[in-house]
Formats: sequence, structure tokens, C-alpha cells
Amino acid sequence: MNNPWLHRGAVLLALCTLLLVATGDAVTSNDQRPMYSFGQIHFWTAAAAGILTIGLAIGLSRADPRAWLRRLGWTAVGAVAVQAVLGLQSEPLPPAVRFCHAFLAQLFFTAVVAIAVCTSSGWMEGPGLPESRSFLRFMAKVTPALVLLQVTLGLAFRHGLMGVGLHIAGAFAVLFFILGLTLPVIYAPEPGRLSAAAKTLLAVASLQVFLGLALFIIRSMDEIDPVVVIVATMVHAAVGALTLAASLAMALLVLRGVGEPAASPF
Repeated sequence: MNNPWLHRGAVLLALCTLLLVATGDAVTSNDQRPMYSFGQIHFWTAAAAGILTIGLAIGLSRADPRAWLRRLGWTAVGAVAVQAVLGLQSEPLPPAVRFCHAFLAQLFFTAVVAIAVCTSSGWMEGPGLPESRSFLRFMAKVTPALVLLQVTLGLAFRHGLMGVGLHIAGAFAVLFFILGLTLPVIYAPEPGRLSAAAKTLLAVASLQVFLGLALFIIRSMDEIDPVVVIVATMVHAAVGALTLAASLAMALLVLRGVGEPAASPF
């Protein structure tokens, strides 16, 4: 079932998509476009990502027996088509369209990371779960959904659809659930292969909270260079995508390790 080339293709596509998330934020949330080169990078990276997505979907259809993973690959192709329609509309894009474009990009990146995780060599070995499996299973189901909600609130604020209050409050609530998901694994008596995934998720989420607070302070400063705000927003958007993807990857590993392999849908 393991195919190293499928995994490498998914990793390469994930890297391209992360670059798209970062540069796309400079394009969609900046009407003045002071950083035109980022728009060019975004366009050509999107073209490369589209080709890689089609290749990955074909590779999954031919080499992977898991029907749900093959469907996910072709769903990603459909998402690329929708993104192209949204992104190639005439300027200026309405705020709702920019929001949908950015939101779908977050979902697409998360799906590609999930494919990369599920095609890795360590996937078939199982994560080696510690005690308190029922609690971890519950946290694995809830945490990615809350992170997605938090990302959605951030995108809505960034594109002028709502205020920032709920997004700031949500950051600390999401971090609380991430702590509940990761700390039992990190401090398990005999940490298994999940430990690295847990530490990565906790580190990325903590960085995202710090970046969010820093960006809030930067935006409140007088006479700040708009380029600084744009770059900080790009980094915040990229790390937010990493947090969402890392939470889903952690959840997949946890859910795969609960119960008998025959009963697992993964």
C-alpha cells in the first residue's frame, strides 16, 4: 500500500499550497497591492499546484487501494477548479469571494497534508497510543473542528466580514483543547510515535497565538509601514494553515490507533 512517490508528491504539493496560502493573503487582503511580485508568485505556484494535484489524484487512483483516499484526491482536483474560478474573476473581488477563496485554500492544504500523512511509510505501523484512549479519541474529534472554526473567524475578520473579538477569544479556547490533545501524549510514561506529532502541533499552535497577538499590536500602531502589516498577516495565515493541518494529522493518527485495525476506516 505504501508508495514513496505518492508521498513525495503529496509533500511537494503541500509545500506549494502553503506558499499559495501565504502569498494569496497578500493578494486578496490588500487592495493597493504594494507587493506585486507576490501576486506573480501566487499565480505561477497555483498553476504548478494544479498540475501536481491532477498527477496526485491519478497516482492515488492507480496505486492506492483505499477508496476514501482516492475520492479525497479527486475532491482536491475539484477544489482546484473552484479555486481557479474564484481567483480569476475580474478585480476588485468582493469580500465574500475573497473569503471563500481563502477558506477553500485552507481546506485544500489540510486535505493535501492528510494525503501526505496517509501515504507515509509510518502510517501502516500505527502511532503507538498511550493510556486514556477514549479521552484522546474525543479530543481528536473535537480539536480539528474548533481549529477550523478559529481559522474561519480569522478569515472573516481579515476580509472585513466581522470584528476581531471572537477570533481573539477563540484563540485561547482552541489552545486549551490543543493542550488537552497533546499533553497526555507528550507526558505519557512511554511516549510512542505520536509524541513527535503532538510536540509539532503544540509548537505550531503556540507560535500562532504569539503571531496573532503580535499582529494585533502591529495593526493598532500609528504610522506603521503597510508592508510590515502585509508580511505579518502572510506569516499568520500560513501558520494558521499549519495549525489546522497539524491538528487534523494528529487526529488521524489518534483515531487510527484506537481499536482494532480491521475496524478502522483508515
